[in-house]
Amino acid sequence: MGWRINWYNKRSAKKYGWHPFWFAASEFDQVLEIRVREFQKSCGLDDDGMVGPKTYRRILTQVSRFNEQEKTDQNTKGILCNGIIKEIGWEDVKLDLIKPGCYKKYKSERKPTMVVTHWDATLSAAMCKKILEKKGISTHFVIDNDGTIVQLADCNDITWHAGNRRVNNASIGIDFSNAYYTKYQKTYVKRGHGERPVLKDSVVHGVKLKPHLGYYPKQIMAYKTLLEFLHEQYGITLTCPTKDGRLLSGVYKPAVAAKFNGIVCHYHLTRGKIDTAGLKLDEIIYQLKEYTNGSKD
Repeated sequence: MGWRINWYNKRSAKKYGWHPFWFAASEFDQVLEIRVREFQKSCGLDDDGMVGPKTYRRILTQVSRFNEQEKTDQNTKGILCNGIIKEIGWEDVKLDLIKPGCYKKYKSERKPTMVVTHWDATLSAAMCKKILEKKGISTHFVIDNDGTIVQLADCNDITWHAGNRRVNNASIGIDFSNAYYTKYQKTYVKRGHGERPVLKDSVVHGVKLKPHLGYYPKQIMAYKTLLEFLHEQYGITLTCPTKDGRLLSGVYKPAVAAKFNGIVCHYHLTRGKIDTAGLKLDEIIYQLKEYTNGSKD
């Protein structure tokens, strides 16, 4: 019987445009069926687990009210963790889930131990999502040019962002929207974002890179907020690979083996990547530690 309900709900979702997360679920599975039945009972509807016209109209009303509340109260924005929205305390958060098939659904509660930081090499979060879907891969978050945290996957899902199965299973992926090449500077200005910082002293894997685009201050602020949230939510340690007290600019073997608890850049996992060159991860983490320690005093 379960497969028939799932089949019906998939057709219903395609017809009406709803998503499992409307019912605090992430996939078309037994969890969704249970959540739909609970919702139907609370509304006095037949609890058959299937989202028919009546159930859809009821849930649409609730979602619409929630969206209106979000518009008037920006501080209620949150992050989707195992089907539950949790407050983050950042004014610009957008849930824009990537299509099924680009990530792996984790059946129980996941406990990630790492954050892997990337850049998307595109001009916007929306463009990043389109390219990821075309390639059939994913990341959990993209930090857009204006500092909006765009969530593409539930933190409990396994996204395919690191090119390493063990790391994917153990990590959260965060991308900066950043086209990297300085030739795109005019495009950013034309679109109203202003000039990006240009980084001229980046060194990765022992090689000095050509000048490239850096990160907007608002993006860095959003990144810090997201790291702090993931630290509090999952206990991911506020630390990064270092050597002689400075950020390591090459491969870090414990991270490659998914045996590191902390925050890394993509280049810490493979010599084939240079993202996120120029990101002062050690300074960011130091500032976060200072803030969190100060808030506890």
